[in-house]
Amino acid sequence: MNPVARRYALALYEEAEARGLVETVDADVETLESVLDASRELAAALTSPIVSREKKEAILGRIFQGKVSDLTMRFLGLLVSKDREALLPETVSTYAALRDERLNIVEANVRAAQPLSSDEADRLRQSLEARSGKTVRMNMTVDPTLIGGLVVRLGDVVYDRSVSHQLKTLHAQLQERAAVSLN
Repeated sequence: MNPVARRYALALYEEAEARGLVETVDADVETLESVLDASRELAAALTSPIVSREKKEAILGRIFQGKVSDLTMRFLGLLVSKDREALLPETVSTYAALRDERLNIVEANVRAAQPLSSDEADRLRQSLEARSGKTVRMNMTVDPTLIGGLVVRLGDVVYDRSVSHQLKTLHAQLQERAAVSLN
Protein backbone atom coordinates (compact mmCIF):
# COMPACT_ATOMS: atom_id res chain seq x y z
CA MET A 1 0.00 0.00 0.00
CA ASN A 2 1.43 3.33 -1.07
CA PRO A 3 1.94 5.46 2.08
CA VAL A 4 1.04 8.68 0.27
CA ALA A 5 -2.20 7.19 -1.10
CA ARG A 6 -2.94 5.88 2.41
CA ARG A 7 -2.40 9.35 3.91
CA TYR A 8 -4.82 10.94 1.41
CA ALA A 9 -7.38 8.15 1.86
CA LEU A 10 -7.18 8.51 5.63
CA ALA A 11 -7.64 12.28 5.37
CA LEU A 12 -10.75 11.79 3.20
CA TYR A 13 -12.19 9.20 5.58
CA GLU A 14 -11.54 11.33 8.67
CA GLU A 15 -13.07 14.41 7.05
CA ALA A 16 -16.11 12.40 5.99
CA GLU A 17 -16.42 11.00 9.50
CA ALA A 18 -16.10 14.44 11.11
CA ARG A 19 -18.85 15.83 8.85
CA GLY A 20 -21.12 12.76 9.21
CA LEU A 21 -20.77 11.98 5.51
CA VAL A 22 -19.16 8.54 5.61
CA GLU A 23 -22.04 6.85 3.76
CA THR A 24 -22.12 9.62 1.15
CA VAL A 25 -18.38 9.47 0.58
CA ASP A 26 -18.55 5.65 0.47
CA ALA A 27 -21.00 5.96 -2.42
CA ASP A 28 -18.78 8.60 -4.04
CA VAL A 29 -15.76 6.31 -3.79
CA GLU A 30 -17.73 3.51 -5.46
CA THR A 31 -18.63 5.92 -8.26
CA LEU A 32 -15.00 7.01 -8.63
CA GLU A 33 -13.83 3.42 -8.66
CA SER A 34 -16.32 2.30 -11.30
CA VAL A 35 -15.54 5.26 -13.59
CA LEU A 36 -11.78 4.76 -13.20
CA ASP A 37 -12.12 1.05 -13.93
CA ALA A 38 -14.20 1.74 -17.03
CA SER A 39 -12.06 4.49 -18.56
CA ARG A 40 -8.46 3.99 -19.60
CA GLU A 41 -8.58 7.44 -21.18
CA LEU A 42 -9.28 9.06 -17.82
CA ALA A 43 -6.43 7.16 -16.17
CA ALA A 44 -4.11 8.19 -19.02
CA ALA A 45 -5.15 11.84 -18.74
CA LEU A 46 -4.61 11.88 -14.98
CA THR A 47 -1.13 10.40 -15.22
CA SER A 48 -0.02 12.37 -18.27
CA PRO A 49 2.57 15.09 -17.64
CA ILE A 50 1.40 16.76 -20.86
CA VAL A 51 -2.12 17.43 -19.58
CA SER A 52 -2.16 20.62 -17.49
CA ARG A 53 -3.57 20.84 -13.97
CA GLU A 54 -6.34 23.10 -15.18
CA LYS A 55 -7.32 20.58 -17.85
CA LYS A 56 -7.27 17.72 -15.30
CA GLU A 57 -9.48 19.73 -12.94
CA ALA A 58 -11.86 20.48 -15.81
CA ILE A 59 -11.98 16.80 -16.82
CA LEU A 60 -12.71 15.66 -13.26
CA GLY A 61 -15.31 18.43 -12.87
CA ARG A 62 -17.09 17.46 -16.08
CA ILE A 63 -17.17 13.80 -15.15
CA PHE A 64 -17.99 13.97 -11.45
CA GLN A 65 -19.71 17.33 -10.75
CA GLY A 66 -23.24 16.58 -9.56
CA LYS A 67 -22.45 12.87 -9.23
CA VAL A 68 -20.38 13.08 -6.05
CA SER A 69 -20.56 15.23 -2.94
CA ASP A 70 -18.90 18.62 -2.58
CA LEU A 71 -16.45 17.09 -0.10
CA THR A 72 -15.35 14.51 -2.69
CA MET A 73 -15.08 17.19 -5.38
CA ARG A 74 -12.87 19.30 -3.09
CA PHE A 75 -10.80 16.19 -2.41
CA LEU A 76 -10.32 15.61 -6.16
CA GLY A 77 -9.28 19.27 -6.51
CA LEU A 78 -6.79 18.84 -3.67
CA LEU A 79 -5.22 15.82 -5.35
CA VAL A 80 -4.78 17.77 -8.58
CA SER A 81 -3.46 20.90 -6.83
CA LYS A 82 -0.87 18.80 -4.98
CA ASP A 83 0.08 17.00 -8.20
CA ARG A 84 -1.15 13.68 -6.77
CA GLU A 85 -3.96 12.91 -9.25
CA ALA A 86 -2.07 9.84 -10.53
CA LEU A 87 -2.65 8.36 -7.06
CA LEU A 88 -6.43 8.58 -7.40
CA PRO A 89 -7.05 4.89 -8.27
CA GLU A 90 -4.85 3.68 -5.42
CA THR A 91 -6.28 6.25 -3.01
CA VAL A 92 -9.81 5.08 -3.83
CA SER A 93 -9.00 1.41 -3.18
CA THR A 94 -7.06 2.34 -0.03
CA TYR A 95 -10.05 4.36 1.22
CA ALA A 96 -12.29 1.30 0.94
CA ALA A 97 -9.78 -0.83 2.85
CA LEU A 98 -9.43 1.80 5.58
CA ARG A 99 -13.19 2.14 5.91
CA ASP A 100 -13.56 -1.61 6.28
CA GLU A 101 -10.75 -1.69 8.83
CA ARG A 102 -12.36 1.10 10.88
CA LEU A 103 -15.81 -0.52 10.71
CA ASN A 104 -14.40 -3.98 11.54
CA ILE A 105 -15.53 -5.47 8.22
CA VAL A 106 -13.78 -8.31 6.43
CA GLU A 107 -14.49 -9.48 2.91
CA ALA A 108 -15.16 -13.13 2.20
CA ASN A 109 -14.92 -14.42 -1.35
CA VAL A 110 -17.06 -17.54 -1.62
CA ARG A 111 -16.98 -19.93 -4.57
CA ALA A 112 -19.70 -22.55 -4.44
CA ALA A 113 -20.46 -25.44 -6.79
CA GLN A 114 -24.06 -24.24 -6.96
CA PRO A 115 -25.90 -21.17 -5.72
CA LEU A 116 -26.50 -21.03 -1.97
CA SER A 117 -30.01 -20.39 -0.70
CA SER A 118 -30.45 -17.25 1.36
CA ASP A 119 -30.65 -19.39 4.53
CA GLU A 120 -27.40 -21.19 3.65
CA ALA A 121 -25.70 -17.89 2.87
CA ASP A 122 -26.90 -16.41 6.19
CA ARG A 123 -25.65 -19.44 8.15
CA LEU A 124 -22.30 -19.24 6.37
CA ARG A 125 -22.01 -15.52 7.10
CA GLN A 126 -22.84 -16.08 10.78
CA SER A 127 -20.26 -18.86 11.00
CA LEU A 128 -17.58 -16.70 9.38
CA GLU A 129 -18.45 -13.76 11.63
CA ALA A 130 -18.15 -16.00 14.72
CA ARG A 131 -14.82 -17.32 13.45
CA SER A 132 -13.35 -13.92 12.53
CA GLY A 133 -14.95 -11.71 15.15
CA LYS A 134 -15.77 -9.21 12.38
CA THR A 135 -18.71 -8.28 10.20
CA VAL A 136 -18.43 -10.28 6.98
CA ARG A 137 -19.23 -8.95 3.51
CA MET A 138 -19.63 -11.92 1.18
CA ASN A 139 -18.97 -11.98 -2.55
CA MET A 140 -20.55 -15.10 -4.01
CA THR A 141 -19.65 -16.81 -7.27
CA VAL A 142 -20.73 -20.14 -8.71
CA ASP A 143 -17.93 -22.48 -9.83
CA PRO A 144 -19.20 -25.86 -11.11
CA THR A 145 -15.61 -27.18 -11.31
CA LEU A 146 -15.75 -27.58 -7.52
CA ILE A 147 -18.19 -30.49 -8.12
CA GLY A 148 -19.76 -29.86 -4.71
CA GLY A 149 -19.12 -27.83 -1.58
CA LEU A 150 -17.41 -24.45 -1.46
CA VAL A 151 -14.17 -22.53 -1.09
CA VAL A 152 -14.03 -19.46 1.16
CA ARG A 153 -11.24 -16.89 1.22
CA LEU A 154 -11.55 -14.82 4.39
CA GLY A 155 -8.74 -12.30 4.43
CA ASP A 156 -5.56 -14.35 4.03
CA VAL A 157 -7.15 -17.65 5.09
CA VAL A 158 -8.67 -20.14 2.64
CA TYR A 159 -11.19 -22.76 3.72
CA ASP A 160 -11.52 -25.37 0.98
CA ARG A 161 -14.48 -27.67 1.57
CA SER A 162 -14.98 -28.55 -2.07
CA VAL A 163 -15.45 -32.08 -3.36
CA SER A 164 -12.73 -31.52 -5.96
CA HIS A 165 -10.24 -30.64 -3.17
CA GLN A 166 -11.26 -33.69 -1.14
CA LEU A 167 -10.82 -35.93 -4.20
CA LYS A 168 -7.35 -34.48 -4.87
CA THR A 169 -6.38 -35.01 -1.23
CA LEU A 170 -7.67 -38.59 -1.29
CA HIS A 171 -5.82 -39.26 -4.56
CA ALA A 172 -2.56 -37.94 -3.08
CA GLN A 173 -3.00 -40.09 0.04
CA LEU A 174 -3.65 -43.20 -2.05
CA GLN A 175 -0.56 -42.51 -4.17
CA GLU A 176 1.53 -42.03 -1.06
CA ARG A 177 0.28 -45.31 0.47
CA ALA A 178 0.90 -47.16 -2.81
CA ALA A 179 4.46 -45.81 -2.92
CA VAL A 180 5.06 -46.84 0.70
CA SER A 181 3.67 -50.35 0.16
CA LEU A 182 5.89 -50.84 -2.91
CA ASN A 183 9.04 -50.14 -0.86
